[in-house]
Amino acid sequence: MATPAAAGWLLLKTGAMTTWIALLRAVNLGARNKVPMPALRAALTEAGLRDVRTYVQSGNISFGSRHRRPAAVSRAVRDVVRREFGVDQPVIVRTQEQIESVITGNPYSQAAVDRPKLLHVTFMTAAPDPAGVQVVHTDPLSRDVCRVVGADLYVDFGESVHGSRLSGQWFERRLGVEGTARNWRTVLALLDLAQAVPAAPVGGGTQRSEPPG
Repeated sequence: MATPAAAGWLLLKTGAMTTWIALLRAVNLGARNKVPMPALRAALTEAGLRDVRTYVQSGNISFGSRHRRPAAVSRAVRDVVRREFGVDQPVIVRTQEQIESVITGNPYSQAAVDRPKLLHVTFMTAAPDPAGVQVVHTDPLSRDVCRVVGADLYVDFGESVHGSRLSGQWFERRLGVEGTARNWRTVLALLDLAQAVPAAPVGGGTQRSEPPG
């Protein structure tokens, strides 16, 4: 495992941390893209992230970081996953506050109660072009419904995910951005995961940390 020094990371004074959620795309799908969660937690901790926690095997991670920019956080996690496990897939990141907004802004609140496994949120790398959003909102052939809110896509699969026209590839071709989907139960678990990260201590002391970004 690469050391923080080898990765070019520094010992810095303890300061305020941001709690982040990182979502790995397309990992642990059968024999493909294997990323064991215990090893991932150890690798990210060694790389300087704080209080690293994971949820199930689909690549849901919470941690504290000195990074302030989403692009820097995504790059830091992606670099570790590529270096340690040989898997190079997009890493989508959100703050705890953004996860809270996804939950409170859900346009399909009844679906969240009635069929949480069939209500999905795709967390995208960026907000898509409005023209693409209009296309997916008005598709006449789908039995299911969707709504784009900023960089997040809600999909209510009324009866079944399998066989639905609204697949990840269908959305990516029309919206032009990558993303990774989680069902509503996992979205709620992401908030619990973020809230479990302790607040950063105030005052002196040192710790392994990333370059500010």
